Amino acid sequence: SPQPPQYVFWYHNERMINYDTARGGVTVSTEPGPKTHSRLVVNRATHADSGNYTCRASNTEQDTIYVFVSK
Repeated sequence: SPQPPQYVFWYHNERMINYDTARGGVTVSTEPGPKTHSRLVVNRATHADSGNYTCRASNTEQDTIYVFVSK
């Protein structure tokens, strides 16, 4: 898209985690611009954090990756 997105949301197994205060340790940083970059950081990841992570922006197609957390 020629315009930066109005928002970028991150999901873990279809559950939005941008503002997941119950889990804690989740940080999202988004740098808008001609090529917007969004980064999700999950601190102290455990096996429960394994699964599909999806990035959805307001004006682009979503993208998903599977993450497996092991010891």
